Amino acid sequence: MFRAVRQMDRGGGRRYPLLAEILINGLAAERNPGGKALEAGRAWGRQLESPAHRAKGIGAEESIDHLVGVLDELGFAPERRESDGEQQVGPRHCPCLEVAETRTSVVCPIHLGLMQGALESWEAPVAVDRLDPLVEPDLCLARLTLEGVAR
Repeated sequence: MFRAVRQMDRGGGRRYPLLAEILINGLAAERNPGGKALEAGRAWGRQLESPAHRAKGIGAEESIDHLVGVLDELGFAPERRESDGEQQVGPRHCPCLEVAETRTSVVCPIHLGLMQGALESWEAPVAVDRLDPLVEPDLCLARLTLEGVAR
C-alpha cells in the first residue's frame, strides 16, 4: 500500500542568507552592478500587484499608504514622512542588513527598484526618485514625487 520515495530532506536546514550573499556578490562582479540590481528589483516589484490598484484613478495618498504597507510586510518597518513638502518613505529596518553593509551598491538599488516596480505596476500617480541609504544610523529615505507635478 505504501512505497518509499527518494527525495531531498524537506526538514533539513535552510541557508538563505548564504544564497543571498552568493547572488549579491555575483551581481557586484558585473560591469554595471547598480543598474542590473535596479532592474532586478523593478522586475520583482512589478509582481507585487495589488487588487486595489487595478482600478484607474487611485490617488497618491492611497498609493503611498499601500507602498508603506507592502514594505512593512517585507520587513522594512517603514514610516511615512514629509519634509519641506516632499513625500518620503523611511525604512527603519533592512531585511538584508548583513549583506547590505558590505554591498550597499547592489542591495540599495534592488530596494529602490522594488519600490519603483511596485508603483509602476499599480499605475500609481507617485514615483520613487531615489533612495538615500542610511541618512541616519537606523533610517534610509525613499524620496517620492507626484507624477505630472513639477517639483
